[in-house]
Amino acid sequence: MILALDLDDTLLRTDKSISSRSIDALQRWFEAGHEVIVATGRPPRQVDAVIPDLLRTAPRIVYNGAQLIDSGAVLYRNEISTADVRDVIAWTQRCRPDWVVGLEINDQLYVNKPTNKPGQWVVEDLQSICDQPAAKVLFLFAEKRHDFSPLLDALPPTTRVLISPKFAMVQLCGHTTDKVDALQYLLQTRGLTLGDVAAIGDDVNDIEMVRMAGVGVAMGNAVDEVKAVANWIAPTNDDDGVAVAIDWLLQRIA
Repeated sequence: MILALDLDDTLLRTDKSISSRSIDALQRWFEAGHEVIVATGRPPRQVDAVIPDLLRTAPRIVYNGAQLIDSGAVLYRNEISTADVRDVIAWTQRCRPDWVVGLEINDQLYVNKPTNKPGQWVVEDLQSICDQPAAKVLFLFAEKRHDFSPLLDALPPTTRVLISPKFAMVQLCGHTTDKVDALQYLLQTRGLTLGDVAAIGDDVNDIEMVRMAGVGVAMGNAVDEVKAVANWIAPTNDDDGVAVAIDWLLQRIA
């Protein structure tokens, strides 16, 4: 069986560490002959710093499903089209010039003005670089999310927003971009189906993956929408929820 595993607030505790119990459970999972696919909203550059050594060679779904990477190669892309990126950037410059906006392009975050977002970013005239697809468009609100209903009305129909109660920022992705679609692409190359997958997640970008997997597990700290589609609810990320879930899965498929 393949375990599709989210990182933040799932495998990672609140302080971004991973418990030894979770690492031991992952080792038992591998020893039982199973596989792990990392499935995260993070960009590629921010994955290796937080995963344990035994996941270094695991395939990884990044950017909420906009890319699938295996052995360092991008095997699948489902990004926001160049035309849509241009339209969205033009709208924000015209209607919300005070907003901090970011483009994730080729594993680099470009922003229109300085931001307090952790990690590396480069200030750039976004109009000058939106001549290529983007994995994400980010609307970075410092503390409280601004009224973004005008944005929703202006979005191209080939895009969609991800709005999590856990974050002030708003993420924009392609209309069909989802972790589960990237996962299905990988499964098809191996002659497998979603019935061969157990998925563990916590946030809005995990809903379809948890819902469509053969076994879907929600973390105890998951948003209600993930819990509603899960087959089972594990303890929280700070209470070794992934370790408990892996042991439950191993017993279930023994």
